Amino acid sequence: MIISMTGFASRIFTHGDETYKMELKSLNHRFLDLKVRIPRDLASFETPVKAALEAGIKRGSIDLWIERQSGAKNDSGFRVDEERARSAHASLESLRGRLGLQEPVTLRDVISFPEVVVRAGAEERDPAQSAELESKLLSELGRLILDLTGMRKSEGARLQEALLSILAGFRDSHSKFLGLRDDIRNRAREKVKKRIEQCFEAYPTTDDRLRALMETRIAQEISAVLDRLDVEEELTRFKGHIDAIEALLRNGGAVGKKLDFLFQELNREINTLGNKSQDLGVSGEVIELKTRIEQMREQSLNLE
Repeated sequence: MIISMTGFASRIFTHGDETYKMELKSLNHRFLDLKVRIPRDLASFETPVKAALEAGIKRGSIDLWIERQSGAKNDSGFRVDEERARSAHASLESLRGRLGLQEPVTLRDVISFPEVVVRAGAEERDPAQSAELESKLLSELGRLILDLTGMRKSEGARLQEALLSILAGFRDSHSKFLGLRDDIRNRAREKVKKRIEQCFEAYPTTDDRLRALMETRIAQEISAVLDRLDVEEELTRFKGHIDAIEALLRNGGAVGKKLDFLFQELNREINTLGNKSQDLGVSGEVIELKTRIEQMREQSLNLE
């Protein structure tokens, strides 16, 4: 199954008197890029939270928000640690004196120190409660990752169908190029032949040996020109790239980077076809194919 890198999921869970809301958002990225925002008193959980995300998601820009909502402990507001406040004030006053500053130490200066003002109850959680909350949080996070993965799979299935639909048009174009291949060679041969005739008309000669030598040399040039205009190899590689892209899309897995490489190779073959054919009809088809490749490439950027 193909997985998109775009998705969103959210969950709300309770632990004791506390209620938490988690939101997980995923966007496309070349690698796995994690951003975790959690309440300060849950900072010790950040490492196992990131480990769970890395285990469940392989690629994408991942944003996780964990927010404490209403709860009995949270409703009690904040608590001031007076001992820390006095210590902070004394330290600031000492520093002010040593620096010879005139400005007085303010309340804002004191409460800017860490842990002077804390959410009531958050720091009072004992180790057993903390371990229980961590287990609960990771369990809910696992469910959240599954929700996100489900959405990413649904989006991946939609992209897979769209890409296969566009790819079917490439097979039609390949068949069209095969039908035009002989016409292109014949037109090129006639064009070269006409120029040869013009050359003999412009520089007539009655010397049979010279004329034979000129015809031999011209035949070699014609052969070289026709070889340069031959598109057999390009058409073979063109079909090979189409088959490889379809196989990737149908087999699933992490296909994003591989598809990007194949799109570049396919685009190169199409450019060569357009340059060699020197045909207005082929040039129009080439422009249309390049537009479709860009459409497919933009959509594949969202695939894991």
